[in-house]
Amino acid sequence: MNRVKAHLVILLSLSIVAAGQKTQPKFNDAIKRSEAAAETIERVIGLSERGIPKQLIEKAAAIGVFPCKKTDLLIEHAVLCPGAISARIENGWSLPSFFRFGGGGLGRPDSELGESSIIILMFMGKESVDSLTDGRAIKFDKVSVSGPVGSITTAQITESANAQILVYDYRKDKLRGISLRGNFFKGVGLVEDNNINTPLYSMKGREALGVKNARNSSLLPSGILSFQDSLKKNLVRPIVSRPKWALPNSPSGC
Repeated sequence: MNRVKAHLVILLSLSIVAAGQKTQPKFNDAIKRSEAAAETIERVIGLSERGIPKQLIEKAAAIGVFPCKKTDLLIEHAVLCPGAISARIENGWSLPSFFRFGGGGLGRPDSELGESSIIILMFMGKESVDSLTDGRAIKFDKVSVSGPVGSITTAQITESANAQILVYDYRKDKLRGISLRGNFFKGVGLVEDNNINTPLYSMKGREALGVKNARNSSLLPSGILSFQDSLKKNLVRPIVSRPKWALPNSPSGC
């Protein structure tokens, strides 16, 4: 029963966020998300000794950045995190795709999660990215693990790289791995923001994850591609072959 309530909290909370976005000037929220994600990536890369291990960043198939805020709904509480995801594609990174990440449960959030400022999701394997692109619900409590920071052993690299999703929290210039299996997160959701993706790119968010350049690239608002540009600048390892999730007939511009 509690799990059902938690899912209802997530859906209601995400609906509130979506309704609020309709009152904002067109795409302003998307620009802020992309720019915030770019800034976060550059700061995290600069942490070096206490940052995400380089060996894991190089293996990441997609990266999502989600600034969070808490919302109180009577005795239920939620953590809402609207952000952006970009996937690694041939010779670069995809367009920033806009998603909303959130979790909810009974009582106050766990202190670990309640204090979270920015959640970083690193999608390590093909299966996790396939889940994004085919619309399957991701069971974070089953496939996500706390991401390691700093120097790690070869065994830890292998173990982390074999996980589907690594989860980090970035707060006050400090990075830490966190678990999404705490008592508070009875359910976690990741939902496409297609009220932004579709009018912006003329495609859904899952489709944008396989595309390098939009058809209307010259008409995109300034700042929309900040996240993609930051990833291209800071994480330059190319993929030799086109991944399965990239759309074969997409307007990639390659």
